Amino acid sequence: MTYSSKLQAVVHGSRTVLCAGLDPVPELLPPELRSQGLSESEMAVTFCRRLIEQTKTGVAAYKINIAYFEALGVDAFYVLNDVLDAIPSGKILIADAKRGDVPHTNTRYKEAYFDRLGFDAITLSPFMGMDTLLPFLQDPDRAVYALTLTSNPGAADIMTRTFGEFATLSEYLAALMQKTAQQHPGTLGMVIGATQSAVYGPVMKANPGAPLLIPGVGAQGGSVTELAHHLRYHEGIPLINVSRGLATYDKGNPNTWEVQVASNTDQFNKLLEPISKYYLQPPTGSGHGGQA
Repeated sequence: MTYSSKLQAVVHGSRTVLCAGLDPVPELLPPELRSQGLSESEMAVTFCRRLIEQTKTGVAAYKINIAYFEALGVDAFYVLNDVLDAIPSGKILIADAKRGDVPHTNTRYKEAYFDRLGFDAITLSPFMGMDTLLPFLQDPDRAVYALTLTSNPGAADIMTRTFGEFATLSEYLAALMQKTAQQHPGTLGMVIGATQSAVYGPVMKANPGAPLLIPGVGAQGGSVTELAHHLRYHEGIPLINVSRGLATYDKGNPNTWEVQVASNTDQFNKLLEPISKYYLQPPTGSGHGGQA
């Protein structure tokens, strides 16, 4: 099964484009975990496993932020393996690693994240050139989400600046990635921040078939209404990631943390329903409908 086919099947099966971000930040873990005398590694595993349990019927994918696991030191990959084992089969697994190096180095990253750990997709930086992405684009069942227009304010330093005949560097990158994607069996998608509504329309149009990984909804305040407007005619299936919005403990809420996570998942699915519905329609060959 190709990545595009799996993505479409998972979105249809889960009835949503919601992606849960797994970011085990120690200081943001619920008090009920931090009060148990667990080590950081034990807390990370417990946090992720409980979050997965409360979200597994309401998300299509999990995005695992590798930085929070690497910060655990020598336990990092043991913890990561335990977390991966807890994710139900059939979900899209994204390594949010943001790697970007010369091809022979990226070949080793590809072996680590695709061949050894079994991720379906990875986030990469394209800023050393398209050749750095190629080691990850040789397998039809795997995908790259390349940083194209990120949600952080610093994106304005580089990504939204004019580049040649393009209104932004991000638009140029999108067009370049479209050409690159046509030459390789792997899927090449884009990371586009939901906070960039003033400029992301032309970026999506420059590469309309690309699957999208969209952070910035939830704690960062990206507008779902704006996303729905621009995605209406985008063919590539989006995964809309929410991390803190699902997992942060609200001490003013009388419910347990796990109940809060389940409730947050339901609320985000309702919020994203207009977008999810676009991609649950049968493929039409033009406009939305699950063409990736």
